[in-house]
Amino acid sequence: MAKSATISSKGQITLPKELRDKYHLTEGESAVVLDAGEGILIKHARSSLRGLLKGKIDIKGFEEDLKKLRNEWRL
Repeated sequence: MAKSATISSKGQITLPKELRDKYHLTEGESAVVLDAGEGILIKHARSSLRGLLKGKIDIKGFEEDLKKLRNEWRL
């Protein structure tokens, strides 16, 4: 999806509302600006951490692994 944005005299870019809503961007949030070689990539600053742990924590599995490690160290 390509959207148009205008650069102000201060070098500021206003992101289209549709994209701000889609990515839950609010005023004052940080973004990462990357030189992608053939253009500029603007990424939500917290996108690299978003969902990192989602579905990864299994308490039962963690407790079982912890018991195994404790038993190994006792030997």
